[in-house]
Amino acid sequence: MLTPDQQRQLNTEIDQSLDRTQASLRSIGNRQLTQQQQSDVDEIRNFVRQAQATRGADLAAAKRLADRAEVLARNLEKSLR
Repeated sequence: MLTPDQQRQLNTEIDQSLDRTQASLRSIGNRQLTQQQQSDVDEIRNFVRQAQATRGADLAAAKRLADRAEVLARNLEKSLR
């Protein structure tokens, strides 16, 4: 069981990860992507949806999903530079 402070902290961290993920996806923009890169974008968006859906029931799991989305988005963004 998480304390209210821990819940607030996890929610803040989830928001930050999801915001950074969205920023990475925006930076990719409308670029022509390979099939693999588009698959990666789809996977990132799926992790974002899962994080949002899981958030109400399990903050720790939502944080892991948000972090995973962020890492994948950052790596994809770097590969397109």
